[in-house]
Amino acid sequence: MSLVRTLVDYINKIRSDHGIQPVKYANSGASNFRANYMLKENIFSHYDKEGVNPVYYFTRAGNYFGMEEAIGYTFSIFPRFKDGVSVVNVSKDLIHQMVYDDQESNWGHRDTLLNPCANYSDVSVAWDSRRVFLVITMISAWVNWGVNPSIRDSVFYAKGRVRVMSPESVIIFQDEPNPSYVSRRYYDLGRPIEGVLPPGLFFRDLRTIRPYTWKMGEEMELKFPLQLTGGVYTVVVNARDSRRVKWKPLSGRDPELCSILTFSFKVPQK
Repeated sequence: MSLVRTLVDYINKIRSDHGIQPVKYANSGASNFRANYMLKENIFSHYDKEGVNPVYYFTRAGNYFGMEEAIGYTFSIFPRFKDGVSVVNVSKDLIHQMVYDDQESNWGHRDTLLNPCANYSDVSVAWDSRRVFLVITMISAWVNWGVNPSIRDSVFYAKGRVRVMSPESVIIFQDEPNPSYVSRRYYDLGRPIEGVLPPGLFFRDLRTIRPYTWKMGEEMELKFPLQLTGGVYTVVVNARDSRRVKWKPLSGRDPELCSILTFSFKVPQK
């Protein structure tokens, strides 16, 4: 635990240096699973061997919030990593590189770690004497759920109270896992296929779903049908950050837009 706390503190120091509020530690179970999976399978990727993205495992672990993942890896020819001190030091180096030397990833790791939407962080490290795998899950937990998000008979339902954020949109993504995704330097949710809006409003480039229930305020309640044909689906609820924190993302994202739910699930191919 001290290793993890040390790394969360280091993330918070970097966030403070950029004028971003600190995060608290939360054990989501997702980071630990992902780090040990990579160590066991000897792969360094946001995806598993079948090409399933990390958001699915975050949801599968029972987390109903927004999330983003940042990962790091170090390999040594010699048995260099013998204790927690050496692992902490190399993990700090990886985090520093994510924030200050992330051009090859279009600053995606940097913006994930600095994103003010996140109020929790789950950090896990898996290692042996020659390899270190670091997984950081940044979590945006702004909803107190009365009814957890779920899918039943192709209908999504969730109900909760939203703090700080102002929910504004719901987008559904579909991904078809492919083992070739393991070689990607990034991950995504697949392609956006549908959006949910009440009558009278439309998405320009997406099929618009009409909800059965649409409450998008401090009290949030959503119920709507989905057309499910197979693959990994992710329901994303986006919100505006009412705090208007001043920060400068470098990856092209909207600085005030927060995903307060990334709910992912598998559907067998039909």
